[in-house]
Amino acid sequence: MTVVLGLIVSGCSSGPGLSDSTVPSTSPSTTAAAATIATTAARTDSTAAEAAFTETTDLVYMNQNGVELLMDVYVPVGDGPWPVVVAFHGLDSNVKDELSTVAVAEAAAAEGMLVFTPTWIVFDPPPFPLTVDTFRGFTAAANCAVAFAQQSAPDLGGDPATTVLHGFSGGAGAALLAAVEPSDTAIAGCETNASPTLVNGAVLGDGEYFLHSENFETAFESDLEAMQTEVALMNEAANWPPGLNAKFFLWVAASGTGSRGIGDPTDESGWLAMRDPDGSIRADLERLNQLEDGIISNVDAAQLLVLRLTEAGFEATVDEYPGGHTTLDKLPEIVGYLRAAASK
Repeated sequence: MTVVLGLIVSGCSSGPGLSDSTVPSTSPSTTAAAATIATTAARTDSTAAEAAFTETTDLVYMNQNGVELLMDVYVPVGDGPWPVVVAFHGLDSNVKDELSTVAVAEAAAAEGMLVFTPTWIVFDPPPFPLTVDTFRGFTAAANCAVAFAQQSAPDLGGDPATTVLHGFSGGAGAALLAAVEPSDTAIAGCETNASPTLVNGAVLGDGEYFLHSENFETAFESDLEAMQTEVALMNEAANWPPGLNAKFFLWVAASGTGSRGIGDPTDESGWLAMRDPDGSIRADLERLNQLEDGIISNVDAAQLLVLRLTEAGFEATVDEYPGGHTTLDKLPEIVGYLRAAASK
């Protein structure tokens, strides 16, 4: 696998939008935005011919609560049609161009994938403690990012009918939400009026899928019923969209983050019962022997999700890797997952 570093044509600007052209953020204008990306990404200089991809930065794709959300686009050099990848950064990193996201985007683009990397979290003000509205804002941003990428892809040589999502850490939750909870209406603040089409697959890395960590306690305590609904939308096949035919490739780090003590899993007022009013999550964790060590981790969350996906008839796997919470030592494997998820 060849990863090109330092041979990227970058369209950076000092403010929102692209250099050489500003994309309006006050009204849906995806066709114009896609044309701007294509024009910018097609520029050449003395190094472009050597690069495996070009990069366009800081494209406005959504306005959420008065804050412009930006994405970068990595376009392979050569002829498509390219599979479309939308890659979501982690919750702590909070920006599209943090190291883990950039490494995956560059590796995938160098292997012939059209990659969109959105900033999907509004950190102005910071989103902590998380609330129900904040969580739903995450879902809206993830759906808008997919819709915008799919609308923009044809002008860049991409095939929106082959769309794969990638998410790392908190971004794995965003990718899962976009896959199994796609919007079927226009999304407020999104730069396209189109709603996303169903994706072909998702590659989810070291995430939590029934919101088990303490990050979500405030939201559960403030609106228990609403958060139970969100957990059910993410985890119960009956809530997933008809016609979804996606492949799911999950990976976890053996020494990753996200662990918490279980306490008494039968406590009707405990954290697990808050997420699991009918007891089905606990029952499945017991089937997987995940309650015996007294800890719930990202490993447990991944195995639970894969169990539910496979029992619902989806192709789903989970691989565990030694080491910590990072994509940087797994790039060949992640690109392989993306390629497999895009295959038909």
